[in-house]
Amino acid sequence: MDRAGPSRGAYATDENQRPSHTPFDPDQEWSMHTPSSSFTKKSATGADLARTLLPMSPSKSGVERGGSASADWLCLDLYRVLTPVTKFLRIPSRVLRSFHRLILVMTHSPFLSSVIAACVGMLVALLCTSLVAHVRHVQDPDKSLLPWREYCAVRPPFVNADVASIHPVSLLVGVVTVDHKFARRQVIRSTYASLTMPTHPQTGHPLSHVQVKFILGRPKKEYADRIALEMEMYNDIVILDMKETQWSHKTYEFLRWASENATVPVLVPRSTPAVHTIPAGDSWKEYEVRWKLVDYVIKADDDAFIVLDELERRLRSLPRQLLHWGYKVKDQFMSGETYALSHDLVQFLASSPTVAQWPSLKEDEQVAQWLALHPNKEDITWASEPCWIYDHPRAPTPYAHGFLFPDEVERIKHEYMTGLSTAEIERRGGLSKAWSYSTTSQWGRAYTPPKPDLSVEERVEALVEGGGRWAGHWYRMSHEIDTPHLFSREDVVLRPQEMRHDPEQAHTDRAFDAHWGLPLYPAAPTRLGQAMHAPLMPEPWGPTVEGVSDELRRQRTLNGTLGGTVVVHYLKQDQWFYETALALLGRTRTGVWITVLW
Repeated sequence: MDRAGPSRGAYATDENQRPSHTPFDPDQEWSMHTPSSSFTKKSATGADLARTLLPMSPSKSGVERGGSASADWLCLDLYRVLTPVTKFLRIPSRVLRSFHRLILVMTHSPFLSSVIAACVGMLVALLCTSLVAHVRHVQDPDKSLLPWREYCAVRPPFVNADVASIHPVSLLVGVVTVDHKFARRQVIRSTYASLTMPTHPQTGHPLSHVQVKFILGRPKKEYADRIALEMEMYNDIVILDMKETQWSHKTYEFLRWASENATVPVLVPRSTPAVHTIPAGDSWKEYEVRWKLVDYVIKADDDAFIVLDELERRLRSLPRQLLHWGYKVKDQFMSGETYALSHDLVQFLASSPTVAQWPSLKEDEQVAQWLALHPNKEDITWASEPCWIYDHPRAPTPYAHGFLFPDEVERIKHEYMTGLSTAEIERRGGLSKAWSYSTTSQWGRAYTPPKPDLSVEERVEALVEGGGRWAGHWYRMSHEIDTPHLFSREDVVLRPQEMRHDPEQAHTDRAFDAHWGLPLYPAAPTRLGQAMHAPLMPEPWGPTVEGVSDELRRQRTLNGTLGGTVVVHYLKQDQWFYETALALLGRTRTGVWITVLW
């Protein structure tokens, strides 16, 4: 085919050398725009089309006739696009001729030009959004099921007796939250912040070497007064001098605060005489309260349930310096729901000028990059806990499975050593899913109870990995004690008869005030003194089921010899905190008093 005609480079000359513009008429024949050369009408290439399309150049005449001067150069860019396309597809010339006329009409109309520009902008924005989503999908570590059963099977058990003789460590747990989540803070205070606190082995009193604080940015004006009252009431809120954000800048500001203020109270012998003394044996010693920096700083999300005494024992067995503890994701960083840093690392991050100038991005990945700046980064201990940190059973994530106890983990270890039968592998969905299988959770699907109309106790039991006490049938068996009836400890039905107030007797025994003439009624019988000898509940109300609950917990924890769940994450609803507390701690530790109606 003869492709003689002006070369593409001819259009890159200055204004005087460009060919004159021919007024556009869409009804003109193709030949008016065709250079003096032979042209085959059966097919055309991008080069041929460009030579026929583009004898035009930006000039005043293009603007004067209502078109856009840049529209002609928009057509010029078609040369780069159409050349490889037409060579590959061998598009007929009549199709390109029609396309040419359509483009010229559209680009020389002011309205259509603006519409085209808007469409191109939308396409570019859509392309950028798709590209960002693709990059995030590639970098997202949560794209597939995790073999959590294998994680638990290969890890050695944590024996509580191994750390019993080691002095407890001090922790500050910073729960990162926002100003308007009043209910969530109250739920945390009433669950793990009070129920899982380490206790003295002899007295059972809570120890003070674990502190829980809520970390907020500057609150909005409408929440300021309420947060001020909350701070005065509970003294557990830290407000950072920064705008509220969930990116790494808030974590950095929290670590800066913790480097100087993460302290716990300690009693030390007083060097000077004081009025207040504490007895110690046969002698009296004087003590005063001092404050010391904690051994570890923990950053936690407000949708995580932390078993504080388990966490303290785990950290007790690890180095006091150069330690980063948590759930390691893809061998790159610790997951952001809960992780710990030894205080020396906190001080390094808080004082590093490079970290201070770091852009605010995803905080859990950023912390790993910050630690890579440490001069002794090779000596940092990365302690991962992939078995005992997991998501709530109701969570639609690959980290979710049922509430886990040491007895179930021992069964998983036995399965791993002896192997699974072919029938069991098929029941779990194949070999690729056998070690990701959960009796409660299915990744990507909302949780549904195994049976309808379950009681609260039955619902909580169904969330235990393995199915709980009533796996298979899910309902309390007929030969077991009926579902408990709950009473308050101060309920009148639990008081002995002689301690109850008799209204008629009060009227009989009433007297009158001599001065005012008003009736004087006798006070209700006091429980002080009598309650110490009175039974907790009357005989007709039957036995409690606390013995059943305590025995079940002893079985699941293997009589307390092995460590269990440390963190449950992704608690998006407040009621999930109560489910977790009841499942992991039992009724005794949660303070639920129960009696049973015969």
